[in-house]
Amino acid sequence: MHLWHYWHKLDTACATNATYAMCKKGINKMNKHPYILQPYTGRNSRHTCPECGKPNQFSRYIAAETGEILSENVGRCNRIDKCGYHFKPKQYFNENGIKPERVEACTTKPPPLHRPVSFIDAEIFNNSLQGYDKNYLLKFLYSLFDSEIVNHLINIYKIGTSSRYGGGTTVFWQIDDSDNIRTGKLIKYDSNGHRIKGHNNWAHSVLKIGNFNLKQCLFGEHLLKHGPDYKVGIVESEKTAIMLAAVLPNLLWLAAGGAEGLNAEKVKVLRGREVILFPDSSMDGSMYSKWQQKAKQFGFEISDYLEGYANEVQKSNGLDIADFLI
Repeated sequence: MHLWHYWHKLDTACATNATYAMCKKGINKMNKHPYILQPYTGRNSRHTCPECGKPNQFSRYIAAETGEILSENVGRCNRIDKCGYHFKPKQYFNENGIKPERVEACTTKPPPLHRPVSFIDAEIFNNSLQGYDKNYLLKFLYSLFDSEIVNHLINIYKIGTSSRYGGGTTVFWQIDDSDNIRTGKLIKYDSNGHRIKGHNNWAHSVLKIGNFNLKQCLFGEHLLKHGPDYKVGIVESEKTAIMLAAVLPNLLWLAAGGAEGLNAEKVKVLRGREVILFPDSSMDGSMYSKWQQKAKQFGFEISDYLEGYANEVQKSNGLDIADFLI
């Protein structure tokens, strides 16, 4: 192709002088891989693996152009031999019924469209509130606590049961302060209350809801309006929050959904509340340090109980406050 014809085609494709200049320099060409694993820039660029639960081992996929994460659970665990979790962008798109559009070279970036938050249908939610005799986590809780206490926990936290992964899988519904169901986290447990590797997913992914606009909230957020005077305790996992509600009912227990689950958007609902953070233990104290920074950022208190009382073996296993107390 003659050089003049080449530049003429670029002139036609570029909408503005700024874009034109970028096109000539080759800056705005489409990336062959629009999503890449987040480059290492320090400990904050490595997150807790959603599969094995190990901190600072999970690399998320981000948009190559903007740096925005695709989803909190889309990425790869660095513990390739011991864990092997690798949830690729293509799998995420397929499970959510999303067809990513091809971005052509030399086009101006459109302004972001405001998309309303998506919710799970109430009928799907209500249908999950059964099968408790088959729910492995609940059977474990019944072995620890009086049935009256467990029934109360089921009722207030709206614990669900799914037939996924052979049945008896627990659904931790994320219900916001307006009683909207944001999503549900599916986790399969064994008879001892331990997570089964590879048996976890999101409700909106399992349901294959197309173009689902997920905006997560704190697990247990819907309880805030029922206990306006209660001090709030926040832990990492949903299971821990539920168990602590049984043994320390003087606090209103919520879960961040993981070590990386605390952010400014989620904690807006806690404005004006007394809040204590209870991070999981870690061998090097990184989890405590990370949540200590969050406590300072949001004006919360933080418990150093595990830092002072957990031994090295317990810390190496990522002991949480429920493991220590129960």
